[in-house]
Amino acid sequence: MATEKILLQMLANPPDPNEALPLSNRRETILGTTIPFLIISWMAILFRLYVRFRIVREPGWDDFFVVLAGTCNTIATTFLIKSTEYGLGHHLLYNPLPHTIKYQMMFYVENGLYITEGAIIKISLLFQYLRIFKAGTMRWISLTLLVIISLWGLAYSIMTWVPCFPIREFWDRKETTKCYGFGFNDQESFIRLFESHTALNMVFDFFVFVTPLVLFKQPHLRLKNIIAMTGVFLIGGSVVFISIWRLYTIVEHRAATHPYIDFTWWSPITLLLSCLEINLAIICASMPIFWPVLEKSLSHIFVTSEVRISTEQRYREEAGRGFELAGRSGSVKSTSGNSRESLTREPTNATIDPYAHYKDRYILAQVDPFWNDSLPGARVETEVASRPKPKWAI
Repeated sequence: MATEKILLQMLANPPDPNEALPLSNRRETILGTTIPFLIISWMAILFRLYVRFRIVREPGWDDFFVVLAGTCNTIATTFLIKSTEYGLGHHLLYNPLPHTIKYQMMFYVENGLYITEGAIIKISLLFQYLRIFKAGTMRWISLTLLVIISLWGLAYSIMTWVPCFPIREFWDRKETTKCYGFGFNDQESFIRLFESHTALNMVFDFFVFVTPLVLFKQPHLRLKNIIAMTGVFLIGGSVVFISIWRLYTIVEHRAATHPYIDFTWWSPITLLLSCLEINLAIICASMPIFWPVLEKSLSHIFVTSEVRISTEQRYREEAGRGFELAGRSGSVKSTSGNSRESLTREPTNATIDPYAHYKDRYILAQVDPFWNDSLPGARVETEVASRPKPKWAI
């Protein structure tokens, strides 16, 4: 459909130029939603790569595809933010024509990347499942989903990257332009293609994220494993929910053409949901890789248990003199003898047996395996009492 016809349709039902901007259309909302989640998703990717390359030393195709999805997501987010300078969030009818052409160019890149990376991140997850399921029914299910989603992603990617002949006429339309599907040759085919892609995306999200639920049936799962897996599946559930929400916005506004054609006004909420969906999917795909290593590292940093040590004081008798070594203060008490002997344990007479320490009951108990260590003063007892690590401590 030529630009002139689109403008004539908008002029037939012009929007209020002073209409208040919805929350999703504001630039600060777009920046505040996309940038933090983009940073978090890249943190998850980098943690994942560190574990795979430096600790496990087993990188695979799933790592390649998650990096590819993250790269596409970064470029798409950059174009999404930049498009706010060319009319995104405002009414298309009141946008200058040069800005509208710029916006169409950026939307072409955004739409192509979001549709492509939506398939790529699912492929990454399925390659990850193939690492877990080495044989059996679950492996065949993962392989089947991998083939179907790859073909689905390839087909829709071709239609979004080559919507017109030549491609540049997607944003520089003429009466003779030959477009189809995402190229908006006619309104009905454009709406049906958007709705079909989003519906299939939602279905595939559901199947990909419920496939590993079979892991809950594994015997002898510890509570820590169950909690960690539940957290991952909650994020996966959020991805499915956002996919459903995105489908709702497309159906409600009929791919930004209802109640009137206004791509820059109705699109922001759909684009934001697409961005959130990809970021959460990347985080969900990476968490099972790096979280066990991160948790183990944190357990070495923070105190997680308490230890109490109690000792039995040693009592020694020598030729009518008794010495008690106090465990807490380190003082020496004497039951008999003069003060010099009591404090220094050195006899005052000149006769000293140089081998006396070999006859000490405590020393004999430590070095002689046949010594009877049940005799008084022959052993030191230590009791170590600890409490288990709290379940929610990090």
